Amino acid sequence: MTHCFSDKTKLFLFVLFISIGISSCKKDLDSIGSGLIGVRNGFKTDFDTTMDLVAYTVKMDTIKTNNFSVYALGKIQDPLFGTTQADLVFQYDLPSNAFTWEGATKLDSAVLQLRFRDLDALYGDPEQIHTLKVYQLDENLSVDSSYYSNRKYLTKSIEVGSWTGKFNLKDTLKLKLGSETFILPPHIRIKMNPVYEDLLFGGETRGDFVSTTTFKNAFKGFVVVDETNLAGGTGAVSYIRLSSDITALTAYYKDSLAADFPVIPGNEVSANKINFLNRPSNQIQEPFKGFHRDSLFVQGLAGTKIRIELPNSFFQNNQNKAINGAEIVFSVLEGTDNSPFTLPSKLQLVGSDSLGANIFIKDLAFESSSYYGGGYNSSYKQYRFNIARHMQYLLNEYKSNRNVNYGLYLLVPVDNPFTAARVVLDSRKNLGKIRLKLTTTTVK
Repeated sequence: MTHCFSDKTKLFLFVLFISIGISSCKKDLDSIGSGLIGVRNGFKTDFDTTMDLVAYTVKMDTIKTNNFSVYALGKIQDPLFGTTQADLVFQYDLPSNAFTWEGATKLDSAVLQLRFRDLDALYGDPEQIHTLKVYQLDENLSVDSSYYSNRKYLTKSIEVGSWTGKFNLKDTLKLKLGSETFILPPHIRIKMNPVYEDLLFGGETRGDFVSTTTFKNAFKGFVVVDETNLAGGTGAVSYIRLSSDITALTAYYKDSLAADFPVIPGNEVSANKINFLNRPSNQIQEPFKGFHRDSLFVQGLAGTKIRIELPNSFFQNNQNKAINGAEIVFSVLEGTDNSPFTLPSKLQLVGSDSLGANIFIKDLAFESSSYYGGGYNSSYKQYRFNIARHMQYLLNEYKSNRNVNYGLYLLVPVDNPFTAARVVLDSRKNLGKIRLKLTTTTVK
């Protein structure tokens, strides 16, 4: 007898057959141990191994500074890292085109206001007394150009403003202007000297206020320099928000009127000039030429970074393996994180190209920050990174006769978060303070 089934019946039987097949597969998988699966499929999961690393301190590459979220200003003398000085460079603009003083005969005063980023915008000693000097730029800057951290700027020799005080992140300012009272958030107020006030006031008569172009030809910008004389282990670096309605050159005139000459990053040039003095030169080596050291120095603001070199022998001897896990661990050297030299909240691990320049690794580009790591673990005093993708990439390339094992770099992020913090790492191999833990699978 021949059985005939309708189309609906055929569809039902097909779905039922597939469901039974899937159920059977799931039962088989659930009932077989992972070790047996490895054997049946030609794989063998190995125990963790630790890779021997060579690590040493090198200078950080200079960085482009005219796109920062905030800017550094200050000076700090670290007994382990030497002196770091961060000066602020920026242009400012007219309140409006064809601006006038509305018949005023002179300025009452002019003040440069620099707003702190927030209530934690400080690295170092909050009690340090700083001396800041303001100089006029004597060269034209362009928003279409790049300005790097080690660039030198031409300035006029005479200071046009000065300030002495603490970087106070808590005190607001009550300012009365005419019949109105304003509460301003914490900021630095630098009084401009009478010579500059007269120069600014005369801009209307000279035709400097006709447009942004004429104004910037006459007033090219400021460089704010920290000229504090520091003793060892003192000083501080503050973080300044230029993109703020508080940050401006404010001119007061006719008793109750004020005009803000704003600083608008993106429309005007803003940059950091960073100097490092008396760094531990005996610790700093040349990329590709260094030897392992038992202590390592990582410094923010484009100071120093760590070069990590991986042995080629691993890739030569393990071409039949796949990388399951790769965790690299860095430990803080005991006694080097004393106040006010607090540690960076985050470090970043990147790759190196054949010339020693920084490049992103795949784990940083494709994995979440919670997996990739880099945050400081205060319980263990460590920074940890997962770099299995990168290690597998290096191994795959080696199998294809392309050796791209040019090493890694550990550094303080340039921005987000922006910080002047530093850390000393304990890299003694005999104590296991620096290590790359690997879990691999052997493919038979």
